[in-house]
Amino acid sequence: MNLINTLKNNKWLVIILVVSAFLRIFKLDFQSVWLDEIHSLSEANPNFSFSELYSSLLTAEPHPPLYFVLVQLFFKIFGYTSFVLRFFSFLVGLGGLITLYFLAKELYNKKAAIYSVVFLGINSYHIYYSQEGRMYALLFFTTTLSFFFLAKFLKERNLKWALWLGFSAGLMINSHFFGLLTLLSIYFILLGFFIVCNKEQMKSFFKFSFLSLFITSIMFLPSLKLLKKSSEIKEIWIPKPTSDAYTIIFKEFFGNSEILLLIITSLLFIYVLGLVKQNKSSISLESITSNKNIFSFLILIPWIVIVILIALIRSHLSLPMIISRYFIGLIPPIIIMMSVGLLSFKNEIVRKGILILFIIISLSDLFFVKDYYNKVTKTQFREASNFIIQNSKKTEPIVSSLSPYFVYFLQNDKIQHEIIGNSLEAYLLEMSQNPAKIKPFWYVDAHGRPYSVSEGMQDFLNKNFYVENNFEAHDAWVKHFILLKDAPLTLDVSKYGKLKQTNGDNFTINIEIFENVDNKVKISGWACFPEQDAIDTQISLVVIKPDNTVIRVQTEKIFRNDVTKFNGKFNMDNSGFSSQIDFSSFEKGKYIIGAFLTNKKTGKEGLIMTDKIIEN
Repeated sequence: MNLINTLKNNKWLVIILVVSAFLRIFKLDFQSVWLDEIHSLSEANPNFSFSELYSSLLTAEPHPPLYFVLVQLFFKIFGYTSFVLRFFSFLVGLGGLITLYFLAKELYNKKAAIYSVVFLGINSYHIYYSQEGRMYALLFFTTTLSFFFLAKFLKERNLKWALWLGFSAGLMINSHFFGLLTLLSIYFILLGFFIVCNKEQMKSFFKFSFLSLFITSIMFLPSLKLLKKSSEIKEIWIPKPTSDAYTIIFKEFFGNSEILLLIITSLLFIYVLGLVKQNKSSISLESITSNKNIFSFLILIPWIVIVILIALIRSHLSLPMIISRYFIGLIPPIIIMMSVGLLSFKNEIVRKGILILFIIISLSDLFFVKDYYNKVTKTQFREASNFIIQNSKKTEPIVSSLSPYFVYFLQNDKIQHEIIGNSLEAYLLEMSQNPAKIKPFWYVDAHGRPYSVSEGMQDFLNKNFYVENNFEAHDAWVKHFILLKDAPLTLDVSKYGKLKQTNGDNFTINIEIFENVDNKVKISGWACFPEQDAIDTQISLVVIKPDNTVIRVQTEKIFRNDVTKFNGKFNMDNSGFSSQIDFSSFEKGKYIIGAFLTNKKTGKEGLIMTDKIIEN
């Protein structure tokens, strides 16, 4: 009965949380895990002991162990999958929403808390990291929790809240080392409140604050070795901050939507204006904590200012550290200030109008402008690996310059492929120096590493290998190199009888580029069977000789998500093709360009003779 009454009394909070949970759980595993998430999978391997997990962090990425220990526990309970990895982020992301509610309510009131949860619930940045298999949703949650207990402690200053503050701050700095900057802001705030204490209050305030710090320090001991390892890093991929670095981060927090940013900055301005209008009050602990406007100001502003100042100074003195996701713990104070700014409007119709406008724009930006739930944005390690699994004979090695990142997909309890860590250029060089090593192989690469070999190695490839199949995905690609002598260079079309324009199953083909320069033809476009996905379709361009002999030519699959958008219903991302055909070695005659498509999954197969003709 009490539960039912609680739900009734908090119906709007429940509705907001349900909607927010849906926005975070919907298509949770749609995107492939990318580079950083694969690190999470690798370091939190459920087969690792704690010492092995700790060693892997020291070796691969020196982050505090809390996130990885918790994720590993989830793997042991629910299974070692990318969905479980992200489900943990979903849960702590939801926890961040609930904690923000209690923090805003503690600092101001229930209405400000409701507005804060609305603003965060539809925030695309927080949604993204609630679906990301990394520690940033946990950092958000533990940071918000720490400031909730800080507010409780400052108001009541007793042992209970000192213990909770120390514990939550310990969780925060064990979530990510950036939490150490936030910890400094917490103790800066404590120092400020200590200064305004009277003599009778100072002793107990200092005692409880020191106890809190002691608990936090003890909890951080397991991370000290990792912090030392992190401090030894001399170079980092993060660039030096520019003069507009924080402006860029602020925009990222709110989806770079100009209309949303206008509303947000207006609400923040109104919040500051409200502070300007505050009457002068006495400087004492009781007067400050009893004035919600001043009290919240003295927590929220130092929270932001201390973190951004220390990060800026350190970025210029040593290694850069200004990247938006590290600052995710600054979103709560910004959102609470927005909520207080909204509350400044006395007219309820105006308040609700602004809130509804904010919701409509945010959801429109999420679903339509960003197309968040349908647009592929993460490197498709999973799709590239699945293509190899579905088409490999398992006897051919898989080579990659990113071999450790494919182990999760290609070497596990179900699948065991041979993976060789090497660049394509180096691997080809080894074969060119030892003919005994010239054997078929797969090559896969990703994360900004395009296909690239020197002219000499390309000649070696052309003389010895044939690209039997290839796959283009978002920021990832695969090529299957078979020996040229084993390549099916001619196509048996006897079953079709006399060739017609369309032979076998019909398909759509669109040639967009057809250039002939000195009998060297460049051709590209797209082709697909109707009413089915193109992912399992193999495309081969062919040359039909005057005697009706059909010759396969090297054909590259090209990633074409624009065809998917045009088609709408089916995935046509792999319907693109490209080829370069040198007719200078062909005998004189009239040659027709054709396309041959097969799909083992659906059993479809067809040959179409195009209107493109070469007369040699």
